[in-house]
Amino acid sequence: MINRCAVTIRALEPFLVWLHSLPDYEDMTLNEVNQETTVYLLPVYEDEAEKDALLDQYYDLLFDEELAGWWMNEDDWPKKRNLEMFNLWFDIEFHSVVVDLEDAPLRDET
Repeated sequence: MINRCAVTIRALEPFLVWLHSLPDYEDMTLNEVNQETTVYLLPVYEDEAEKDALLDQYYDLLFDEELAGWWMNEDDWPKKRNLEMFNLWFDIEFHSVVVDLEDAPLRDET
């Protein structure tokens, strides 16, 4: 096990509406958007209060990552993003146990 939790994010209808407002994405479906999701590693949490605090701390970064994964021009991103909007646009799933089955060391390839 590693000292991280995993978070997966699935787009909801408001994200799709925004995506449809952009060139080249008019025909995307929610199923297509959610076909391949990103897994984010965050610090571990002990209880629901800590999990909520993690989301409060990281939602803006997660929001930016999700938007940038589809559209790099930040001028076209929603301007007043907040936690409430994030929760309307995405379904967030936390995984408290992350097991690394690979023997090779972890590498940051960014």
